[in-house]
Amino acid sequence: MAALNAQNLEKLNRQDGSVKSSRRYSIVSRKSSISHSTTGDGAASTRWRRLSRAYSTSIGNPNFRVATVRSTDTPAAASKPLVRFENTFKMTPDPGTRFVPGEVEKIARQVLEANLTEKTRYEPRTCSIFTQRIAEEIKMRVKELKIPRYKITCQVFMGSVSGQCQQMVSRAVWNTDTDNFATCTYQNNSLYAVALVHCTYYE
Repeated sequence: MAALNAQNLEKLNRQDGSVKSSRRYSIVSRKSSISHSTTGDGAASTRWRRLSRAYSTSIGNPNFRVATVRSTDTPAAASKPLVRFENTFKMTPDPGTRFVPGEVEKIARQVLEANLTEKTRYEPRTCSIFTQRIAEEIKMRVKELKIPRYKITCQVFMGSVSGQCQQMVSRAVWNTDTDNFATCTYQNNSLYAVALVHCTYYE
């Protein structure tokens, strides 16, 4: 089938009445998508114009509206320069920048002992708040170590001491050469707390 252009369109328009009405309607719809522009010498040249995505979508849905907002229109985007990063292609951390579980365990123990004492009692309503605050504090303290290219995840579990036995298991898919974790526990006569910190290397 020949490509539809200006010459073929004129031939189709000069066809007799034997052409089906549906065919004529399709010709009219195609003709309406052509825009005529005038060149410098006054001759009319036919150019094809593709409908934009927003306009073609609004034909099927009259209530459709497209709001175009440039990122440079906002004051924050105008004041903040665009930062572009290049790939470093580092698959392993630099020497001396690996995650050391001993330092993180020390931080977790200090935070647990600072927030929980022997007089602290297990309360279901308040312990949920304690776990959130302790987890955030441990995470911020670990970030102060400034371990480059490591993502830090901190979890704190707290429960009641009532003569029960409980086992906790953690599973993860990671690189055993670069990723590691640290854990610390605290217990008194009323409650127990377990702090778990995962550090995974971000390539």
